[in-house]
Amino acid sequence: MQKAIRIGVLVLVIGFLVTLVIFNAINPASPDKDTWNAKMSKGDKNSATHHFVMYTDIFCPYCDKFSDAVAANLEDFEQHYIKDKKILFEIRVTDVNYVNGHSNNSKPAGISAYCAAREGNFWDYYYALLKKIYNDYHSKGIGVDKTAPRIPDLEKSYFYDFVSEINGLDYDKMKTCIENEETLSELDTNTRKAQSKINGGVPHFVFDKYVADGFAGNWNTNYDYKQVKLLMDAGLASK
Repeated sequence: MQKAIRIGVLVLVIGFLVTLVIFNAINPASPDKDTWNAKMSKGDKNSATHHFVMYTDIFCPYCDKFSDAVAANLEDFEQHYIKDKKILFEIRVTDVNYVNGHSNNSKPAGISAYCAAREGNFWDYYYALLKKIYNDYHSKGIGVDKTAPRIPDLEKSYFYDFVSEINGLDYDKMKTCIENEETLSELDTNTRKAQSKINGGVPHFVFDKYVADGFAGNWNTNYDYKQVKLLMDAGLASK
């Protein structure tokens, strides 16, 4: 009798587990959509069914190749992935290259990114700064990889002298924020949080269940955008 009861309980447990597996397969868990800074994300958090996170450092050339390619194809990226595929796309800016001794510029760049987010226009500032860095250095072979000549230490003014060209940003507020390092605590906090997740290197991508490190672009935005799409599609396939 007791044996029959044990067998019956076992059958019920197995049946429950099988039902749970089938249910989860049909109804996958919603992605974690908690953003570190909501102003550094694109997409509708409420309707998004995917969450794509890029951990970056503005003076990481491999990160810049990814973002430069996206910026050059922004309309397609936003329509095809953010809108059509319902992706919440988030940038998590760190200064891990400063912390790791690779670039003193990472700290003021990170501060400036959070200043722009605080003022309400992170995205235009972010892409404009990357374009400036590309024109001044990357296009000349400076700072394009670990073996290239390093970008020299830049004055803080480098990160706000072009702000008047960006709608929605106040030059004086950005200057004050950057010069006084008003967002340093947020940058430091997020860098420490990131270091526990990225094993020290950027770019680090987390897309639902898919995780990837590095970006193998070649500074040709057409080629690099194809690599972006491969990465995005791999993330979508992991759902």
